[in-house]
Amino acid sequence: MTGLTGNNVLLKHVEPLIKYVEKQPAGFKRYHAFMYQAESWSKPRTVVAKVEMTDIGKLNVRFISTDMHNAKAKALYEDIYCARGNDELYIKDHKTYTKSDRTSCHRFLANQFRLFLHSAAYVLLHSFRDNLLKGTSLGTATFDSIRLKLLKTGARIIELKTKISVHLPTAYPYKGILSKCLAIFEHLRAQPWPPPAIT
Repeated sequence: MTGLTGNNVLLKHVEPLIKYVEKQPAGFKRYHAFMYQAESWSKPRTVVAKVEMTDIGKLNVRFISTDMHNAKAKALYEDIYCARGNDELYIKDHKTYTKSDRTSCHRFLANQFRLFLHSAAYVLLHSFRDNLLKGTSLGTATFDSIRLKLLKTGARIIELKTKISVHLPTAYPYKGILSKCLAIFEHLRAQPWPPPAIT
C-alpha cells in the first residue's frame, strides 16, 4: 500500500465527490475506492481517495493504491495506511529521540545492552507522555520537547538533614505541569507495592 500523487485522471474519478465535500463544513471527509491502472502498472489496482475539508476550510484530496480489493475504503485508509504511518513514527521516535542508533561498541552484547537501555527509555518516555502529560500542553509533544522542557531544567539543589530541596527558576513556564507530575509520583510512591491481589 503506497501513496499516489494526484493527477487529472485520478481527480476525474472523484470529481462528483469533490463537489459534494466542497459544500460541507470544516472537518468533513469522505472516502471512495475505484480501480485504476497507470501506464507503468502491469495490472489494475484499487485506489482509495480521501476527500476532506480541513479544519481551516481548505480542500484536501489524497490517494493511495493497494492490492487489497475486498476491504472498505475508509478501513483501508485509516486502519491500515494511517496505522502503518503511525508505526513508522514510533520507530522514528525510538531512533531520533532516544538515539537508539548509537551502537558504537566493539562487542555485540554491549551494543545489544545499549539498545535495551534505549528501548527502556522509550517505554518510560512514552508512558510518561501518555499518562502524566495527558491533557496538558505537552500531551502530544515530541520526546525531545519533553526532555528539553521538563527533564533538562536548571535548578538549585540544597541538601538538608532530612530532605533534599530543589529550587526551580521563578519564571519556569512549565511549573504547573511539573507540579502535577510530581504530585502523581508522590501519590504513587505512597501506594503499597506490590499492589494487593484482587479477590
